[in-house]
Amino acid sequence: MKTISIVNLKGGVGKTVTTVNMAAILAGDHGKKVLVIDADPQANATRFFGLDGTKCNTVAGIITGECDYIPEYIYDTSIDNVHCVPSEISLIESDIASIRTGHGIKALHSFLGAIKADNELAADFEDKPYDFTLIDCPPSFTAASVAAIYASDEIIIPIKIDSFAIDGMRALATQIENIRKIQPGVNIAGVLVTMWHKCSAVVQGEELLRAAHWPIYQTHIRRSDKVDESTFVRQSLDEYSSNCAATVDYRRFVKEYLGEVL
Repeated sequence: MKTISIVNLKGGVGKTVTTVNMAAILAGDHGKKVLVIDADPQANATRFFGLDGTKCNTVAGIITGECDYIPEYIYDTSIDNVHCVPSEISLIESDIASIRTGHGIKALHSFLGAIKADNELAADFEDKPYDFTLIDCPPSFTAASVAAIYASDEIIIPIKIDSFAIDGMRALATQIENIRKIQPGVNIAGVLVTMWHKCSAVVQGEELLRAAHWPIYQTHIRRSDKVDESTFVRQSLDEYSSNCAATVDYRRFVKEYLGEVL
């Protein structure tokens, strides 16, 4: 099972959209089993999957060490082979509590390790519980986001091209390097340019980003009104508008991530 955190300290760059659509494409197009962990107290991924975090066991219980029985924290979604650990606003208070107790940083790592070792879960899935875990992180460096990065094999950084986002990349890279000092196996898989459109500022900004030392995906995600529309109806882009530019780009991105020939 590979664990990937979708991270950026800046909001509005497409973290949740990337998380849910990557999950849907991995499951639908590539036959993978995917667990989505919503580590953001805004709980957008949770609501996207039709879950109400106030009525569920949530990631807050994992962060504070209250999780005793793994299956009670994992919920079905409307997408075949995609499950979700939901979130809700109480994660903010749990975040503070986990900092006080020192439990939080290894909580998700331990939770995912327990999933891998759970023979009952493996039997239910007739092999292994999941091929991929995707963690949707908040737009801030909280205990939950630190725990997510600590638990991850790789990090994907969605970025909307502007000067603030590029400056934020430097700060995020520094924080990731700090975590790598205690968890050296964490790597930045790549930076994904989102909301791309053809204008001089975006084109030049992308060129500037690609000239830096960060790994940048060849694929960028074109801006499309269908993205916002799909969130209102809580459908993946592939389901809502299979031929729109962003859908085509996300499919291409997942193929690139998996190492398939573009």
